[in-house]
Amino acid sequence: MKVVDLRNIFASCNDALIEVSDHFIYYAEEKTEEGHRSLFLLEYNRDTRRERIITSYFLNDPAYVQHFFSFPQYIVIVMESGESEAWILRVDKQTGREINMEKLNFIGVFSDCKALDESRLMIYTAESERHRRMFREYTKLTGFSRVAYLYDLNEEAYYYVRDPRVLNAECAGLIPYDLDGQVQLLVLQPYGDEAEKEKCYRDLRWVGDNINDNVWLCPLLDFIVSVKAGEERVPLELILSAGTSGLVRYAGMDAESLYFRAKYYPTDDQRIVAFRKATGRKTVAAELNLAPGEKEASFFIDPEGARIYRIVQDDETCEVDGVLNSSLHARFSRELGAFTDCVDDRFVIARYVLADAKDSFEFHTIYDVQTGEQKSYECSCFVSGGTVVLY
Repeated sequence: MKVVDLRNIFASCNDALIEVSDHFIYYAEEKTEEGHRSLFLLEYNRDTRRERIITSYFLNDPAYVQHFFSFPQYIVIVMESGESEAWILRVDKQTGREINMEKLNFIGVFSDCKALDESRLMIYTAESERHRRMFREYTKLTGFSRVAYLYDLNEEAYYYVRDPRVLNAECAGLIPYDLDGQVQLLVLQPYGDEAEKEKCYRDLRWVGDNINDNVWLCPLLDFIVSVKAGEERVPLELILSAGTSGLVRYAGMDAESLYFRAKYYPTDDQRIVAFRKATGRKTVAAELNLAPGEKEASFFIDPEGARIYRIVQDDETCEVDGVLNSSLHARFSRELGAFTDCVDDRFVIARYVLADAKDSFEFHTIYDVQTGEQKSYECSCFVSGGTVVLY
């Protein structure tokens, strides 16, 4: 485990981590200098422990929010204020050179965005006062309540997405990943949140067995070609589905597999299903069920590396055991806070928040399972692989 302490660099809550890699950490900082509000993109070299300004921008409108997406060569930034426009920037990490700086105007108001790769973005918009009549006509014709655009930074052009499976997906449910040098696009289409899905099961006799959680897969290039051609159905392959009697939700991935949590409501059986990236083979990777007489437990799923932990708590202690991709066995005082992560199957990260009506203080403790040593920090914490970033 490596601990990188950036608390002397991160000066305010307006600082944002963008990427943590083996040698560099990229982040953004908003600050006011000589009466001007600016956004700085910065690089921290973990080897030399030096900070470098990549580039900076004046922020004329305090209402603008930034969305950052990092790739090997570029940082892509979407700046929006929840209105009918957004600025799209693409910056070279090494030189700070501005590759793109485009202002987009939409029908409706900005709702969400996701970078699919270093040159393509998905952008969603929702109904606005200004475009209310146009949106209602659009909804009447298509049945959709929002608009989805694919924006190509190289072409400086955007394309309407027509496939309802993509229109109904959330940006968090569009997950690109690399498979032997080819980017694949995972499209998650769950039905509401878990409480809504379970309510549908309880109301099965009225709603029927057609309330589905679906998981689709497609090569990203095929997706892009299909959208640009204006096709109403992109070539998505259905790889997992659960009707009204069950649930399937994304749980994370590692180098070989995608993982999903599946539940069958009639028997309350819950499992982790592994989908092999290379072959598409599905197997049960872990069971998340309690044996008769076993202590009450909850399960913590860390999507990075798809690590799963079983947590048993009493009034004084917390016991954590690895269930998938982890051999951890740890027992620590609940005074340290709630379990949030583990590094190297040895260092437990616990979070504790102390708050009153006026203030809130966040503490993180790193607990060494092997030696019993613990260190607490008043800060926020981010874990990436074997690195713990304090900021």
